[in-house]
Amino acid sequence: MFNKAVFKTRLFSAAASTIILSAGMGGVHAETPTPSGEVAFSIDAPMLGDALRAFGAQSGTPILFSEALVAGRAAPRVNGTFAPTDALDRLLQGSGLEAVKGQGGAVIIRKRTAVPEAAVAPARLARGQAPAEILPDTSRAEAEPGTLRVDTVTVTGTSLRGIAPESSPLQIYSREDILGSGVTTTEQFIRTLPQNFGGGSTELAPSGLPGDSNSQFNNVFGSGANLRGLGSGGTLTLLNGNRLAPTSEIGDFVDLSMIPLSALERVDVLTDGASSIYGGDAVAGVMNFVLRDDFEGAETAVRYGAVTEGSLEEYRLSQTLGKAWQSGNVIATYEYFDRGNLTLSDRPDIPVPTLTDGAPIVDTGAFDLLPQQTRQSGLVSLTQEVGPNLGISVSGLYSKREAESRSVYASNTSSILGFDATSELQSLSLGADYTLSPRCAVTFNSTYSRIHNTESAQTLAPVPYEPSRKVTRSKLWSADLRLNGDLWDLPGGTVKSAVGTHVRRETFINEQVGEGAERDGDRDVTAIYGEVLVPLVGPRNARPGIQRLEINLSGRLDDYSDFGTSVNPKIGALWSPVEGLTGRATYSESFAPPPLGRTGDLNRVALVVPYSYILDLLGGIAPPDPSLEGVDYLQTAGTVADLDPETSRTYTAGIDYVAHRGRHDWSVRTTYYDIAFEGRLGATPIPQNLPSVLAPNVAFNDPDAFPEGTVIFFPSQEDLNALVATLSQPVIYLDSVSSLDNVAIINNADVVRNLASTRTRGLDIQFDYGVETAWGDVQAGLNANYILDFTQQASPTTPEVATLNTYLNPVDLQMRGHLGLSRGGFTGNLFVNYTDSYETDETDTAVPISAWTTVDLSLSYRFGLQRSPGLDQTTLSLSATNLLNEAPPVTPSVGSSRIAGFDPANASPLGRFIAVEIRKAF
Repeated sequence: MFNKAVFKTRLFSAAASTIILSAGMGGVHAETPTPSGEVAFSIDAPMLGDALRAFGAQSGTPILFSEALVAGRAAPRVNGTFAPTDALDRLLQGSGLEAVKGQGGAVIIRKRTAVPEAAVAPARLARGQAPAEILPDTSRAEAEPGTLRVDTVTVTGTSLRGIAPESSPLQIYSREDILGSGVTTTEQFIRTLPQNFGGGSTELAPSGLPGDSNSQFNNVFGSGANLRGLGSGGTLTLLNGNRLAPTSEIGDFVDLSMIPLSALERVDVLTDGASSIYGGDAVAGVMNFVLRDDFEGAETAVRYGAVTEGSLEEYRLSQTLGKAWQSGNVIATYEYFDRGNLTLSDRPDIPVPTLTDGAPIVDTGAFDLLPQQTRQSGLVSLTQEVGPNLGISVSGLYSKREAESRSVYASNTSSILGFDATSELQSLSLGADYTLSPRCAVTFNSTYSRIHNTESAQTLAPVPYEPSRKVTRSKLWSADLRLNGDLWDLPGGTVKSAVGTHVRRETFINEQVGEGAERDGDRDVTAIYGEVLVPLVGPRNARPGIQRLEINLSGRLDDYSDFGTSVNPKIGALWSPVEGLTGRATYSESFAPPPLGRTGDLNRVALVVPYSYILDLLGGIAPPDPSLEGVDYLQTAGTVADLDPETSRTYTAGIDYVAHRGRHDWSVRTTYYDIAFEGRLGATPIPQNLPSVLAPNVAFNDPDAFPEGTVIFFPSQEDLNALVATLSQPVIYLDSVSSLDNVAIINNADVVRNLASTRTRGLDIQFDYGVETAWGDVQAGLNANYILDFTQQASPTTPEVATLNTYLNPVDLQMRGHLGLSRGGFTGNLFVNYTDSYETDETDTAVPISAWTTVDLSLSYRFGLQRSPGLDQTTLSLSATNLLNEAPPVTPSVGSSRIAGFDPANASPLGRFIAVEIRKAF
């Protein structure tokens, strides 16, 4: 039996042990510097990875690098007395790698970027760094002018300092990857990743998707991350490693479109359960958006784009300013984004949805496939070294977006509806890092985040009326205190640990203007966590068949004021039999707390109407049995009072291979995953995406189709009294009904509760190849996700339903391949995107939906300082998304959800989109 007191005692004991051991072992294996600052080095390791580890041990410097980066690279011997910077330069000479400064005095090894020395040296010297040798590499494209060679690195998926455990699958997309993809917004870039499902909460389906009750509250035109198709609330979205306040009418996801692409340094995608590190929501994984915080100079960028069919145009303007001094730096970025709407009349190849009487929508020009959006965003980031051991950082993000959309309501009388929403995000973070010794550091982080949404809906035609308005306020404050330390040395390396505590306050309110709050919730969260990395085999005790063997353990206890505690462990293992080949595996448990808009639901209501009214509304269908003639029908909606967290367990296993052969670089990463997601919140799914009001017809013919209590026929008076006692409002009577006396059907299908589960298994394959040729650097790669199965279960008592390869659900195979060339200032990238064919449903009468292949192209040229004086430090870019203008595959439409004849979860209605950009650095 779990004992919380014992758990806390053990974790805090570990923290105390870390302090004591770190203080006592601060100088273990580090050579004593001479008065001149030089160290006696004796590094004889033949391979670079082993040599770098030896350098870290002998110099007492924490050093961070990826094994994939150094695999296969030889190292020279370094014997003698040198300054640490000189010794490191000798080790890296000819490797194509460079060393830069990181957090807490750590040194990060990365791939060398060929920056002109005139632009680099002043920034390096301003930071007190010794100038390192810059090897000429004329075949590589030059880096962005003004970019400093000093990084502040946040490692996603671990609490450890100065090292990243490699047992979990992690994909890192750099600023060059993002800009080179040709996208305009953060949300567009995430949609290009095969591991991210396009369904859930997305601007392509602002009224939500059938069968996904959470997405139906996305009336703010937001878009959330959705790894593995487990819902927008199953992926934890971070900004610089910190949480953001969630959005929507129930507060269930973070809106990616509020994060300006111009301010991004990189995006980390962890496709593994991570609640042992971050707590709630990290079920399918983590997306960490790391903002630029290190830039010297000024940069102006202007981008214009438009579709080749239709009237949609978009503009993006950004301005970045940066300044560095001896002990710190500051950077500020502003971005303005404006995009017009895309209407159904702009895309005649997409079938027009029909009204309930079968007639097509008449005014296709009033049916938006993409809403109009305008956004302004600003970022300010400051870092400062207060003393030799203390560094602080402050960052703030402000983003405001206004969106509008029109739609034709699919009813017997066609009405044009207008929707608009304003979202305002504020986020402020404060961090401090204090180095107690070369082997121990304390980190503090605090974040305040707030999002304020105002939304309205009104009928524009044929008869305008006063709009209804809602206001949503979501706030989050959190603080973390973490201690990192090296515990002791084993033959395989140093045991590293981290322990920490976390507190958080969340509030959420959704109000109907003039009518009061509909949802009002708050919670307090406290947590303690710990992590340890144990290197059992390393360079000093390697043997044939075991070059590396590491174990990574982590655990976290979260205590929520509204539902109790959740304990989540994780274990990871890494084994490298030979240089360049690595096997890895993880087991983790995670959870997602109920959104505050669910726990604070004040709208548990019941509606009573004659059953004949429902049947007539559905086109005059007959009741499933004569005994249901002339009876009344009671439909409930809302959320049950006592919700539990959604829970999951995840297995991953992978094999990675990297090789460097002369001018050729190879990298292959494969990952198998198996996720079971239990107790999911949601309404009861109806077969074949039928309306929930048809649940009684389904249940009468198949009593086992739904969980117990979903549909109740001929309820007793006790059943009715118990139901009325749970309502937050009086029963609503319509038509000729005035009491509960004739109620023969209770339909609870729309009530949200913990009852569903999802199981998914699949494979990720990521292949990258690079070669230096006489024509320049050539890069090629493939990122693919193949889903083996994706099944959903309405409750433990109902059978599993395979929803893979069906309309609005994940498709088994998605791939994105690329081919790139870099030569001098020119960079070109060609991308091919593929989504496999599937069917509308699993029945014998299912309609096939064809595969979809699109091609994207991105070209850019940067003028060098000496080649074109008038255009120096200027980059011109041209991009084409869906270059061949491939129409999305034809699918059924869902007029009631404002979905035209394409699948918004697996395709885009945009068509060919051409954009040009000019970026100038000063």
